[in-house]
Amino acid sequence: MTDSSAALTTASASAPARGRLKVFVGAAPGVGKTFAMLQEAQRLRAEGGDVAVVWLQTYGRPRTEEAADGLERIPTRRLEYRGIGVDELDLDSALRRHPAIALVDELAHTNVPGAGHQKRWEDVEALLCAGIEVWTTVNIQHVESLRDIVERATGVAVRETVPDHVLDEADEITLADITPEALRKRLRHGNVYPLERVEAALQNFFREGNLAALRELAIWYVVQHRSRTGGREEATSADRVLIVTSCSAAAPGLIRRGVRMGRRLRAPVTVMVMHQQRPADQDLEVIRQLSSDLGAQLELQVSGDPLAEALARADSLGATHLVVAAGAPSLRDSLGRSLVAGLLRKLGGRHLHVIGRRLGTRASPLDDGRPDPQALLLGSGSRAVRGTLRLYLGYAPGVGKSTRLLEEALRRQRRGAEVVVVASGGRPGLDALLSQLKVVPALGTGGIDIAAVLRRNPSVLCVDDLGIRDVETHRTRYQQIRRVLNAGVNVVGTVGVVDLPGFEDARARLGRFRGDAAWLRAPIPPRLLDSADEIELVDLPPAELRERVHAGLLAEADQVASAMEEFSGPLLEELRSAALRRVATHTEQRRQRYFVAEGSRNLWPVEERIMVALTPGRHEQAKQLLEAGLRAAAREDASVIVIAIVPLHPGPADLHEYEQLAKLAASREVRLEPLPQQGGMAASLLRWAREHEVTAIFMLAPRARRWMPWDHPLVLEVIQQAEEVDIHLLGREQPGAVTASPEVTGPSGGASRQAGVEAPVQLPGSGQ
Repeated sequence: MTDSSAALTTASASAPARGRLKVFVGAAPGVGKTFAMLQEAQRLRAEGGDVAVVWLQTYGRPRTEEAADGLERIPTRRLEYRGIGVDELDLDSALRRHPAIALVDELAHTNVPGAGHQKRWEDVEALLCAGIEVWTTVNIQHVESLRDIVERATGVAVRETVPDHVLDEADEITLADITPEALRKRLRHGNVYPLERVEAALQNFFREGNLAALRELAIWYVVQHRSRTGGREEATSADRVLIVTSCSAAAPGLIRRGVRMGRRLRAPVTVMVMHQQRPADQDLEVIRQLSSDLGAQLELQVSGDPLAEALARADSLGATHLVVAAGAPSLRDSLGRSLVAGLLRKLGGRHLHVIGRRLGTRASPLDDGRPDPQALLLGSGSRAVRGTLRLYLGYAPGVGKSTRLLEEALRRQRRGAEVVVVASGGRPGLDALLSQLKVVPALGTGGIDIAAVLRRNPSVLCVDDLGIRDVETHRTRYQQIRRVLNAGVNVVGTVGVVDLPGFEDARARLGRFRGDAAWLRAPIPPRLLDSADEIELVDLPPAELRERVHAGLLAEADQVASAMEEFSGPLLEELRSAALRRVATHTEQRRQRYFVAEGSRNLWPVEERIMVALTPGRHEQAKQLLEAGLRAAAREDASVIVIAIVPLHPGPADLHEYEQLAKLAASREVRLEPLPQQGGMAASLLRWAREHEVTAIFMLAPRARRWMPWDHPLVLEVIQQAEEVDIHLLGREQPGAVTASPEVTGPSGGASRQAGVEAPVQLPGSGQ
């Protein structure tokens, strides 16, 4: 061994292992990310853990400050910026103290000049490299790859972002969930910002529709993070993504969509900037920084023949997916000589993703000042005469949904509401909360004493475990609460995912650790969740739930070993994913109602709807296209519409082809719909897509042949006319070529449901 290699080996052996990173993600300010982080830190401290607060921003919120009491705080640095004293994180002090776990609030924060690092995530990186475990917080709007979605969906410009690779490397991401209604109430009570500033705030960010859109993004992001990094080896992929763009204003959105596609495909992404002359350095720097933040390789090509350069680079990279912008209609387009038209001629077995033109954005212009969180709106709301139903959904026993229920009951009681609780104790934490509340004991048969509840005439009834069945009347608690709701009483209840249909095996395995007999329970019908006014997820990383099991919090000492086997990591991941998806679907349904109530339409939907456009006469390729679309939809919970493009006056051969396509669709358990024509095929297809709020269309690329200037292939006409919709073209199979099918990539990805069920999703390079 040489001296240099020996020194390198010694240095590697002495270098500390990289610390773990845990991120608390939320949809918006005030959802409780910091509070959840502090609560978990207090629990760890009580067990003797070495925890220190490196940076904390409470915004004067009493509950947050109370949650931090007793935790060690590392002093901050005082810096002068524009004549004003500013406190910043003191990295040197934190490294010298070197706690086992460091709490660092607000990951997306931009440090003032002189602080050392420009961004707080760089401070976190330094702590991790020193072997310190870091817990931190971030709002979903600060994720770089989602910036365009947030700005279009909410109309609020995002100034501070965190590169995706920082969050990709997180060992655990926990969702701090709250419903839009509950967050607005929290604001109204002065628990987020001072009361005197709430009513004067801007009337856009905290609208229910905005909050629902952000919540969906946060949920799907957590789902995709688990599917991407959930303890499994990264899947190998033959795919390569090439984004061809210029330094135009549309480039950042195009790059983000292309990168999101690559992340879903687990494929490397290359951004090729094409110009006939070298662009200005400042324009190129914007693209370079964005590509770096998103983990994409950037290349600059100065050429008078962009088509030849793009094809040559695609060949050398082995690119399977090309992502380009549709561009503005022009004479060059109409003559079929545009980049898109040229790529269509030479597409071969590749797939082409054409990102549609966006007509505008509701995002406010950027300014030089830091955004003032105090200047965000709280809108007032009204309540129906019938009581509202709010549910806490937990994915497994032990995640803490009963505790959350009783904590809410206590909060409402302290605010003066008349609260009655139906719940069982038996655990120190629950007993301590129950002792402060008015409890109506459950009947000995398991049901609710409805008469006793109504005699109390409460404004709120909190019922733990709505799946309990009254063995005498055979009525379940969720059936009994209908009478209470009809009496105008608001009901808050808890539901477990294991009690939903489809999870019978999990219910059998985990049910015995819930402290009651199986015959006392009834399955929860999905319609109960559909009818709820609010559903809030009680999230807990599976690894932490297993720690609770191991500590004997869910089972007696002699049952811990068997409990650890039943609470297996894969099972808990499956249940957690199901819970996240259920809440996301409910949020999407509510979001549509919010926008109807507000009299507005979201210009950039969070969810995606795929339209697969089949063409008669190309049966084998139509089969490939349909299967690709359905596989992608099943993976991502997308809703799918399948149409057939047929002539306005079909002949016998056309009708026969349509029947064949209908049989093909039926064999895949989807229904084929004929495209009503009015004003040409392309116009009819796009009109139908707008009416059905389609955001992306899957089509076959044109047949390989020489186009003449007067030729107008349907695909090219659709691309030229498309607005607010993306076109995804399945490449033509080449003999011996390996072609990957187009992928659908959601804001957060995840496991599959039955195709055709409408749920949030995102297509590769699409408007999402």
